[in-house]
Amino acid sequence: MKKWLIGFIMAFVMLSTFGWQIDIAEAKVQWGNMELKKGMVGKVIIVKNTPLYQWKQNKMQVVRLLKKGQQYRVYSTKTIKGVLFYGVGSGLYVQKTANVRYTPLSAEQFSSLVKRALKGEYEIAIGQARVRFAIEKQDGNELKGVYFYNGNSLLPLEGTVDGNVVTLRVYFDDHYEQILHSVSYLQQYNVPQAEMEEVAKQLMNNDDYYMQVQFTIKNDPEQFDGQFRLPDLFIDDRYDVTGVVLSDPFSVQVKKLD
Repeated sequence: MKKWLIGFIMAFVMLSTFGWQIDIAEAKVQWGNMELKKGMVGKVIIVKNTPLYQWKQNKMQVVRLLKKGQQYRVYSTKTIKGVLFYGVGSGLYVQKTANVRYTPLSAEQFSSLVKRALKGEYEIAIGQARVRFAIEKQDGNELKGVYFYNGNSLLPLEGTVDGNVVTLRVYFDDHYEQILHSVSYLQQYNVPQAEMEEVAKQLMNNDDYYMQVQFTIKNDPEQFDGQFRLPDLFIDDRYDVTGVVLSDPFSVQVKKLD
């Protein structure tokens, strides 16, 4: 017989009631000496003192003078009477002249920079629930870390980067108490406690028993659209585990924390 997934999703939500205080070094996503921000299309470097403008009352008005060596993120461009201005945020602009050097940021360059700086702490959000994990090591496209499970446990996390998609697997391995907790939803189907304990024992060191989270890198270095998949059990009438598959995915938000 196949056990329903709804119980495990409830267990996932319950994890949000526990808090973790951790301190994991995190690499910000940098472009040279500038931190990447959502919506950036490039940057300007001031090579000679030049005015900073504000678009106000349908004209550009000087706000102050920018000094040589300063750098600014560019989020947009605006052309007025044939003159190009770089939008640096908050309605402020720098005119394209020999006094500034503009460097565009392509989508490919953006994703490449983000993929090289995945180390850090993350939060998975599903509704009001919050669960954390951390990528502690990054070796090229190979990732390793920990997943904070049920408020008092660390589960091993391994993953890869393929194109712009990050895939992470959370393994239960030989963590019996955590496995037993993960199948606690079987109580809803009147499975005796002793049988649940036997199911948990069968799942120890089962390489197919893991959770999976995926997210795609697009135009934001810190927040990603993702999917979460849980292990779905096949159990026969004697409560023997006959198979484990991943559930259908459900949408989550993945955020890199400060």
